[in-house]
Amino acid sequence: MSDALRVCFVTKMYPPRTGGGATYAYELANALGELGHEVDVYTQSVPGEDDDVSTHPNVTVTRITKARPLVVFSTLYFSCACRFRIDFEQYDVIHGTLMPASTIALGPWLLDEVDAPLVLTSHGTSYDEARSVDPQSPPDYLFKYVFHPINVAMDAVAGRFADHIIGVSDHTREQLRDLYRFDEDDLTTVPPGIDAERFRPTDELHSAVDTDRESILVLSRLDPRKGIDKAIRAFAQLDRPDAELLIAGTGRLEESLRELAAELGVSDDVRFLGFVPDEELPALYSSVDLFVLPSEYEGFGIVFMEAMACETPVIGTDVGGIPTAVDTGETGYLVPKDGVEELAARMAELLGDRDEYDRMSHASRAWAVDHDWAAIAERVDQVYDSESVPPIEPDV
Repeated sequence: MSDALRVCFVTKMYPPRTGGGATYAYELANALGELGHEVDVYTQSVPGEDDDVSTHPNVTVTRITKARPLVVFSTLYFSCACRFRIDFEQYDVIHGTLMPASTIALGPWLLDEVDAPLVLTSHGTSYDEARSVDPQSPPDYLFKYVFHPINVAMDAVAGRFADHIIGVSDHTREQLRDLYRFDEDDLTTVPPGIDAERFRPTDELHSAVDTDRESILVLSRLDPRKGIDKAIRAFAQLDRPDAELLIAGTGRLEESLRELAAELGVSDDVRFLGFVPDEELPALYSSVDLFVLPSEYEGFGIVFMEAMACETPVIGTDVGGIPTAVDTGETGYLVPKDGVEELAARMAELLGDRDEYDRMSHASRAWAVDHDWAAIAERVDQVYDSESVPPIEPDV
């Protein structure tokens, strides 16, 4: 482990905001604090939300702007605010935990003033984000042809001035190398971690789950990229009369997904749970038999790890970073992006073979324990160490 460092975390995403980027920043900051580093997090406040989030004693949180609705403009505004309000010279390492969202203004200006290395985390490339959008409404067209392309350019600018980039999956690292032409020596794959103490098997039954039925869970925002329509179509092909499909999450596609379930004749067996609070998730994962998310694209997919940590096998699509999260044949299965029939077949296979199911349940838990946040923080610490970061001078 490197000597104790002063680490500057710059991230738009941080609790009370939800999602993989927010979880990553929060958990990694606390785990680095546990290693003895002093971590200062600079992030946004969320109007109407309680910003008081418990942290490790070595972690401080400063909210320097408010979250704003227009993603690209919010990114630029937040980045400029960071540039002018943070004294970067006091830090040993600067870590932008989203690429490009936290780092676009930390490029050439910063290099002229600060010796500390700039490390970025890429949760997936904006190029893949743009390519995964199937436009169905005006917002989709804006994201595919305006916002994501702008982010592609910001990825390139942010990454060009970074000393090291952490990709959360092998796919992301390869995209950064092959598409953006970043130096392979400056790229490392370090996946997100999992809180294996919080996410663990529990006997507590979640109230949404019918114990007399086989339960398949989808947990996601209800938007086109998540492929939830494919989960419903595959479920409709599943010849298991006692099965139910639970869809947890909110989003603009809920009404159309309800209509699809009715059209396929499974509306009585597909239940929409709406938003499920974080504190209920371990019980929900533990109560169901199977977790499924057939996304068009994922930079990684922390929800797979959460389910696996609760001994629930998973099925995902063979796209983006999901193959890094899912050890196919061991902790679950990967299916082709458009493979509705394959998805239905894997559902039936896991639900119908108890020995194979039990083997995967135990392997899932073991995989998650090996990827707890303490282990991931040590790998990130090795990246810091590789950049020859000068240690904090001891008090005299």
